[in-house]
Amino acid sequence: MTFTFNQNVSAQQLADILPNGVAILTHRYELVSVNRRFQELIPYPTLNFSEGWLRSVHPDDYDRVSAGYREVATSKQPLRLEYHTRDPDSIWCVMTLDRLDDKDVQCFGLGDGGVFICTIADITPEKKAELLQRQAAKEAQDRKKQQERFIDMISHEIRNPISAILHCTEDIEEAIYNKKPDEIPIKDISEAAETISLCITHQKKIVNDVLTFSKLDASMLLLSPRKVQPQRHLTTPLAMFRPELRKQKIEFEYKADVSYTECGIDWVMADLDRMSQVLINLLSNAIKFTAKSEGHRLIRVSVGASIERPPSYPPNIVFFHSGESGLRRDATNNPEWGTGDVAYIMVAVKDSGIGITEQAQKRLFERFNQATPKTESIYGGSGLGLNVSRKLCHLHGGEIGVSSKKSHGSTFGFFFKVRRTNSDAGEGDKSPDIPAMDKLCVDIQTMGNKMRGVNQTTEEPQIPESPPKDTVFRTESGGPKDENTLHTESIAREVNNEQMKRANEEPPSGHDHEKLTGNGQRILLVEDNIINRRIMSRKLNTLGFDISEASNGKEAVDANKNTPFDCILMDQQMPVMDGNCATRAIRDIEKESGGHVPILGVTANVRDEQQKEMADAGMDDIIHKPYGTHTLVEKINHMILKEGDKYTNMDKTVQIASSRTAITEDIIPL
Repeated sequence: MTFTFNQNVSAQQLADILPNGVAILTHRYELVSVNRRFQELIPYPTLNFSEGWLRSVHPDDYDRVSAGYREVATSKQPLRLEYHTRDPDSIWCVMTLDRLDDKDVQCFGLGDGGVFICTIADITPEKKAELLQRQAAKEAQDRKKQQERFIDMISHEIRNPISAILHCTEDIEEAIYNKKPDEIPIKDISEAAETISLCITHQKKIVNDVLTFSKLDASMLLLSPRKVQPQRHLTTPLAMFRPELRKQKIEFEYKADVSYTECGIDWVMADLDRMSQVLINLLSNAIKFTAKSEGHRLIRVSVGASIERPPSYPPNIVFFHSGESGLRRDATNNPEWGTGDVAYIMVAVKDSGIGITEQAQKRLFERFNQATPKTESIYGGSGLGLNVSRKLCHLHGGEIGVSSKKSHGSTFGFFFKVRRTNSDAGEGDKSPDIPAMDKLCVDIQTMGNKMRGVNQTTEEPQIPESPPKDTVFRTESGGPKDENTLHTESIAREVNNEQMKRANEEPPSGHDHEKLTGNGQRILLVEDNIINRRIMSRKLNTLGFDISEASNGKEAVDANKNTPFDCILMDQQMPVMDGNCATRAIRDIEKESGGHVPILGVTANVRDEQQKEMADAGMDDIIHKPYGTHTLVEKINHMILKEGDKYTNMDKTVQIASSRTAITEDIIPL
């Protein structure tokens, strides 16, 4: 094939069809010749290049760019600067400025002094990809640190009680087998048994928090409403703490706010088991921190009610803003809750403990977080309890809040939505049962207190089913606000603003709108654990993805030969053939057949060398357990879009739709 060059095409015409802006400058940086793209990128025509170009630079970049330009202009050295423009559709550009060789200067007839060539290119797509990669890398690093911290905390929290249990068991064995019957130290045995009881209680709470957290994030935790009397039935979980309150010599009060009577609350539909879990979390923390305080030790639990969704309770507690995601979790509108009028039950736990600083209050309810980095080492705890409590409140149509000052105690409050109902004869009158393990632990602690004489020195905490009425915590809408109220409002407002800011921040991917479902993308889910596979398959199917399953790497390789997939979720550790080997096999087949299916590695391994092995095997990206649905679907869609963009750039006819984006609801793997 022979090509004929059109002699009538001018140099200017050739320059005008270039995708980048090009200009020729004199040694005084005056424009000699420009192409059409240069004029589009610098819409301020002027003979002086410096003036026109700098006017197009965004104010945020102006000082940096102008300083770099002046420095290089004096030395006549090559220059390369990145900046974004000031126009409404601000774009990223890169400008290069370089001196032409003397032999190239002659064709312009500009004489001595030198000639410069300037190029300006739109690098917005590359810059967005760079920013997206940086963000992804930062998020991956943050997740890795969070997971390592979580593992360290859980390991610490579980190992310490196990060690104590082992030592106490040895003490009991030694007392029984190495002593005569009349020499067995009963008091020592009771103390050892009580320590074992406390360790079991602690471990049980950690395990419950982890399991509840996982179910909440997986949207698998369901409420079980039944007819209850909150004021009376909340005494059951409170009674569990009697031995510990007596041991720590903490005065305890349980009172009902006058608002409870004014609202006429009697029988309601609620899941008090879940709300008791929140109360237990708050009361456990209150006892833990009050026991470390000096002076008068007091914990007060109060219960109140409201017809409207309460903004605060007691008056100095301002509840955090639930946001759209929190309100969507409300599960109290289902038919099993009945059609009675809505009311809100409010509970507050006030202590005279060590208090919490202002900065610490802002991050209390984040997952795996506590007041300070030293809190878990000094007082114990996984940092999950408050995060779990807040999500349980969201599920029950409520919210949580805190008011505290360093060294001045803390008051935690929460509320939950209920529906009024009537109790049939003999129905719903039974208080919740205490689990057998909890009852055994309470009995052992009671026995330990009795052996040490605590019962004789400390008054029995009063927890009446019909608590006395109290006006201290009365909520008065629009009433006067004290210093604590204003202080807490400022903290809550800052937290709420930060949450809304994070929620409104758009990722630098260029997509303006996110859909809540998939578009039938074919996903191959490779997972050997049948429970995990079923849960994830069900979840993704519900979201609109077309899911196929494989239980090991070999099945995945065979399935990929027969069916084209948009993406493969590849678990790393599996029998028969692991994820790395399966990925290599798929990539080898693709070398012969062409094409490329995105593979997302799924693993609990977070070490650098393990990630490198997965990348070297041919995986396009990696997601670490635990992860959320938002993160998973975001990664799936990003890889599918990236593959679609690759085909678009190659001018192929098959394209992947650009509207596949992630959902906003979290899930977590088992």
